[in-house]
Amino acid sequence: APADQDPVAATWVWLADAPLTPRGSRAPDQSPGPNALDLAIQELKITSATRNPQILVRPALAARLGTQLASLPIEERLPLLKYLAAHEELAAELAFLLDPRDDIPAAYRVLARLLEAHGDRVAELAPLAAAICAVHDQPKDRHINENTLPLIDPVELFGYYATHERQMRFSLAEAPTATPATLLVHLADATGTIAEYDWARTRYRRDKNIGNRYKEIAYDTRALTDDGYVKRVTAAGGYSLQTIRELGGVCADQAYFALSVGKALGVPACYVRGKGGETSHAWVGFLEQTGRQSTRWNFTAGRYAEFEDVQGTLLDPQTGETIPDAFLSIVAMSTSASLERRQDSLALVDAASRLGFLASRSSGGQGLGPEVVAQQLDLLESALRTDLGNLRAWIFARNLLTRPTTTLAQKEHWTMAIDQLAAQVHPDFAFEMLAPIFAAESDLDIRFNLWDWAATRFGGRPDLAARARLAQTHIMLEQGRQSDAILAAHAVFTQHPDAGPYAVEALVLAERLLEEAGRQEEAMAMYAQAFETLKAPRRLQKDFLAQTSWHQIGTRYAELLEAAGETRQAESLRRRLGR
Repeated sequence: APADQDPVAATWVWLADAPLTPRGSRAPDQSPGPNALDLAIQELKITSATRNPQILVRPALAARLGTQLASLPIEERLPLLKYLAAHEELAAELAFLLDPRDDIPAAYRVLARLLEAHGDRVAELAPLAAAICAVHDQPKDRHINENTLPLIDPVELFGYYATHERQMRFSLAEAPTATPATLLVHLADATGTIAEYDWARTRYRRDKNIGNRYKEIAYDTRALTDDGYVKRVTAAGGYSLQTIRELGGVCADQAYFALSVGKALGVPACYVRGKGGETSHAWVGFLEQTGRQSTRWNFTAGRYAEFEDVQGTLLDPQTGETIPDAFLSIVAMSTSASLERRQDSLALVDAASRLGFLASRSSGGQGLGPEVVAQQLDLLESALRTDLGNLRAWIFARNLLTRPTTTLAQKEHWTMAIDQLAAQVHPDFAFEMLAPIFAAESDLDIRFNLWDWAATRFGGRPDLAARARLAQTHIMLEQGRQSDAILAAHAVFTQHPDAGPYAVEALVLAERLLEEAGRQEEAMAMYAQAFETLKAPRRLQKDFLAQTSWHQIGTRYAELLEAAGETRQAESLRRRLGR
């Protein structure tokens, strides 16, 4: 496109007769978007782009539209072109949300269905429409233990939210205060039926805390004690919100009920799982307002104390991948950024990606040189300082920083940047970003020092500090310092006995190292001391008791007593453990 021509306008014209491109491929170089983006990157220079990212938004949008819509056959493409060209806010919401992992032609086919059924309401609720298209391009059933639940049809689901828009807790409309589509995907993966959602909306419309709905469901305790037992709600058939409320269930059903009520009220919500010891547990996560333009994810409802140090995971509705709950926490920060700043941030990420593509192509696929990586990292840091909730920018930067060619200075700079941007409010997320960067450092002494910094920085979180000290212990083993590693592993427990699974992991490692060193007799004394350090937990169901550090360490101590011939003491300990 000529320098004075808007690249998006030129892209609409080009797409009218552009050839079909295979799914997953980039738009041809003759399309206006990539050319305009290249000009913005190369002629305006990286420093200009990071100071003024608005110069990248139109070229980045044009490049995305050209790539995405060219993957549709011309007969499907043309009707969409006319509408999207007249409603560029909708075009931008969907184009910037879609990811290469999406089935992009299928996503635009969902959009065509929405437009046919709901007309201009789709453009009015552009963030919601984009979220529904991104989730329903590859619809997959959800499984709540033994119950399988299909997604609600996208046309019906959009109709529900459009009809009851004013009753929804979070804004769905295209407006300065609209909820970002990256959060609305956690509405778009709704399962069950519209009738259930109508029931939930009517019954709980005044409910201010979705987490309360988790506890509302009575626990079907026989499911914990009787292996052959079929839950009442499953045995009744017709799994639904109403039957769960009537008949109760286990943690999975409690979480599903609460998240479904949340979605019915327009609250993005998700099903979170965690495993501690031998026991899995499910709880609910939901978005809550913390200020006029700020939100956060609440993961406390149903997350018993025994699982506070267990990492929760959830299904990303858009990609179908399993992600840590910490990732979702950072995405909520996007509500503090305006739509313009969110798009500026996404355009900076696209520029970093395009820069890498151009460099790789010009080098014949020989990899990226240090100068290019440095420029990419500058663009990504600017993206994050523009919108802290841009998860793509975080992951892109983390992946670059794990490359062998990354310099120590770059790692140290980004360690401080991650600390400044995320560690104070989102320590779990900051740790998840730093861990692979530190682990990729080849120099063992430098890696040890990086983890030492982490253990101090996250000292207020026993679980994170213990993970850092365990990483140092493994470095000692790489260095051949087995005796030091035994002491270090034991110290992880003595310094952080309340670190949950990481405290147990440290003792197990120390035991293995003692055995390898021919010092097995010391293991029993170590477990005896550790067990007496811990307090017995409050009364818990057997399955939840089994995942506590107290129970796991006590169980292993009893096994060691048994092996040493201390049968009576082992039996006494097992009675104390409730086995």
